[in-house]
Amino acid sequence: MDHDPWRETDGVYDDSGMAWSLRSVGPHLHPGSEEATVALAARAAQYGLKSGGRILEIASALGAPARFVARRFSSTVICVDRDPRMHRALQAAAAVEELSLRCLSVRALTEHLPLRDGCMDGAWSQDAMCHMDKPAVVQECARVLRPGAVFAFSDWIARTELSTAELAMLADLWSFPSLLTISEYVLLLDSAGFDVLVAEDRTTASSSGAAVAPPDQAAWEASFTARFGDEAVERNRLRTDAWRGLVVAGRGGFGMFIARRRG
Repeated sequence: MDHDPWRETDGVYDDSGMAWSLRSVGPHLHPGSEEATVALAARAAQYGLKSGGRILEIASALGAPARFVARRFSSTVICVDRDPRMHRALQAAAAVEELSLRCLSVRALTEHLPLRDGCMDGAWSQDAMCHMDKPAVVQECARVLRPGAVFAFSDWIARTELSTAELAMLADLWSFPSLLTISEYVLLLDSAGFDVLVAEDRTTASSSGAAVAPPDQAAWEASFTARFGDEAVERNRLRTDAWRGLVVAGRGGFGMFIARRRG
């Protein structure tokens, strides 16, 4: 499938999609929300993500994980994202938290990083490479990381081989050009020059149990409909239900990976 990395992920990160996601998972914008960020950071520290250096973040979005990483590792986070709206939100929040000098925005394609070879002390990404040309991104991370640096990331994964219809559905609803299994990610990382330290299925940890509707749900849905219209409600529900169906069926899920750049 041809993939244009500058192509908009229609509906996923438009105004209605962002509102829907923020309501569901908050400003971290990831399954598992803040808890997933904390869990990935703990594993990254365990496997040697160094404090005090420069950490590349692949697809920084609103910047909540970047700000956490900057504090947790006393680091400067180079926040790469293609969307200027995301950078504006990141910069505003970093200023409020007095982190403007340690959360640095770079608008660029993650497949073509405007960074010199071996200049990063670590790399980080959460549930974003599903939207990207994954081999190109992994190769770029390998290029800009110094030998021995740790790349910690999570992503949406295929837990079994997906059908052509399922892949087409994910491309249409979620703008996923592909999904990899854990073993495919391991092979990709190894071929790019990484030693894989953790390759773990985190589907159960990332997926909540039985949902309990909050007390303001009906009022919020009415407000959402008034702002964005019935079509946006239908599109976001369809997207959410389609992915949930794959997870429940054991066909889609979430993975955590820690890899070290070989010297």
